Amino acid sequence: MPPPNNLLIIAYYFPPVRVVGAVRLYHVYRESQKHFGQVQVISSTNRLRMLPDESLRLEGAPVAEVPAYDLRRLTLKKGVQNAPYLRRRAKDGRISRFLRRLADSFPFNILLGDGGLIYILLAYRQGRRLVREHRITHLFSSFRPYSDHLVAWLLCRRFPHLFWIADFRDLHVDPVRRNTLCPPFQRWCNRRILRRADVVTAVSEGLKRHLEALAPKVEVLRNGVAGRKGPPGREAPFEIFTIAYTGSLYEGLQTAAPLLEAIRQLFREGALGRDGIRLLYAGKDGALWAEWLRQYGLEDIGADHGLLPMAEAHALQRRAHLNLLLSWSLPGGGGILTGKVYEYLAAGRPVLAIVNGEQDEELAGLLAGHYLFHTSQGDIVPALKLLLPDVSGRPPEAPRPLPEGVTWEENMEAFVRRVL
Repeated sequence: MPPPNNLLIIAYYFPPVRVVGAVRLYHVYRESQKHFGQVQVISSTNRLRMLPDESLRLEGAPVAEVPAYDLRRLTLKKGVQNAPYLRRRAKDGRISRFLRRLADSFPFNILLGDGGLIYILLAYRQGRRLVREHRITHLFSSFRPYSDHLVAWLLCRRFPHLFWIADFRDLHVDPVRRNTLCPPFQRWCNRRILRRADVVTAVSEGLKRHLEALAPKVEVLRNGVAGRKGPPGREAPFEIFTIAYTGSLYEGLQTAAPLLEAIRQLFREGALGRDGIRLLYAGKDGALWAEWLRQYGLEDIGADHGLLPMAEAHALQRRAHLNLLLSWSLPGGGGILTGKVYEYLAAGRPVLAIVNGEQDEELAGLLAGHYLFHTSQGDIVPALKLLLPDVSGRPPEAPRPLPEGVTWEENMEAFVRRVL
């Protein structure tokens, strides 16, 4: 019998850090335990200073932690549960925007980005030890940050037998967000690094199309719903018709304007009373959400629950009459398929999705039976006006059971069969 395959995960933001990327890493770790003899982890000591989410805690996970003397460490206070993100005010300054682009760009991301040079070198040293001691055969690293990919790249140079899975939750060089300096040079660096990867994974077909220009083999490894498929648990909805949005907001990329305009018009026409609807937000960007509501005179129907533990956010999703999904499409078609899509599917409530840009066929397939609009369709306000009174009178049921291929178990099993 051949020796078992053993996996090493390299993850600066390894759970239970309360960031979106940690949710994907949590499920990759859990599902990988079913397919590998051992699963070892390298992470940063910075994670110990960041705000945790108890639902992402992995008791007994073998994590080798190394220091990271990066810019983020300067913002983390010892003994305090620090939020692993910048406040909106800190992001908006011209100097702050430039520094973030600088920290995302080669070669500065090696020094200034999350992780930094010391983390890369120390993680590489730990990785060499783990590869030898645990007979590691496979590597999994996930962007962001890029420092995790650089550690994996160094290990592959040292141990040519390693099978490297380079995962991307976002694009390093994003044509929409324009988050790097000198994009052609950044893409050249990506190609030089990723040519050593045995397979590059992306969360969606839209990302895959862009990554295919940078790597020889790209596969889609979608996020998923936790656990096996089945009817979601039923919970009593809120007494007042509630549209809920949980998660981060990305100014300039997403838009809730068509929905807010539709609600404002219904108020003007007397078709909907202000006491008959609530717009609920839960996340770190409450200031931006409040600003959007003020622009349409809807402050009185808004409610901000702040940043909640994941379990509490999921409970809100299950009680909402509609869960609002705001996304955007990439040049050339397709979107990013955030983990929020799967959270909403798991909640079992109807989803109202507004995509800023062109048609996203992949998202349309996942949300079949829900409500999906694209700003490229033109004026979608009339359609939303028809939807809201109907839904507020008798909330429709979301499709049951869940569509095929939406659980983490299914996605990982299919991925392992394809590439390992």
